[in-house]
Amino acid sequence: MNCPICKHKMLIFGKIQYYIIYRCSNCGFGLTSGTKLQKGDYHRDDTYKEEEKLFRNIFSKRVKIIDKLMKPGKVLEIGSSTGIFLSLLQEKGWQVRGVEPSRVAAKIAEARGIPVLAEGFEKIRLTEKYDLIILNHTLEHLEDPIGVTKKAKLMLSPKGYLYIDLPNFGSLSAKAMKKRWPLLLPSEHLWHFTEKSLRLLLKDFKVVYVNKSSGIWDYGNPAKGLIQSLIGRKKRFFKEFFTAKPSWMLSKLGKGSDLMVIARKR
Repeated sequence: MNCPICKHKMLIFGKIQYYIIYRCSNCGFGLTSGTKLQKGDYHRDDTYKEEEKLFRNIFSKRVKIIDKLMKPGKVLEIGSSTGIFLSLLQEKGWQVRGVEPSRVAAKIAEARGIPVLAEGFEKIRLTEKYDLIILNHTLEHLEDPIGVTKKAKLMLSPKGYLYIDLPNFGSLSAKAMKKRWPLLLPSEHLWHFTEKSLRLLLKDFKVVYVNKSSGIWDYGNPAKGLIQSLIGRKKRFFKEFFTAKPSWMLSKLGKGSDLMVIARKR
């Protein structure tokens, strides 16, 4: 088997139940064999509703970064879920629109005032151009990441931006834990990206920002995140508290478990 990204040989990374995960020997790109494509409502819709304060904290960091790179314009989020990310951008003056195949999540987003197309991105047909397109923990779920990024490029305005956020398959925790890495999620994730493989995928873009954080350092306000965990999720609080220092070191070294890349259309 050859890598869809760089065409080098792929080797078996690990076996989990009846899933087989392969990893490229060159760029580190991974794929899961045996995963079914997600259709319709998503089982994590309830998590977004129950943990809204947490996600607002996480997305506030992203909004601050976006603010530094570009002025408000038109934004399309692919896999917009309940619309939390888009609502924060809307508050900053962005004209927002979401694409979300889960009708449950789409209805929640629309109740916030976020216009949403309740359909898969691959099937939609939009003529307008966007200044920013977001794929936040979405690309690893989609059937054709190469086709998705090509379509996104066509939908971007000249020098528009593509924002991608996903688990970092090249993180220190992924390398150390291997098939025990909790972010593999083979029943959901079709693909696994390293920074190198994502840069190769975005060869028609200019990468302008990369961030690889872990733990509470992936929040807009780490202290607030800890307090929220202490009040509502004590088990998570103890985990985040005791891993705060090593997570900070990993984040500073660029070895964190979250991979955020922002690229500009050439």
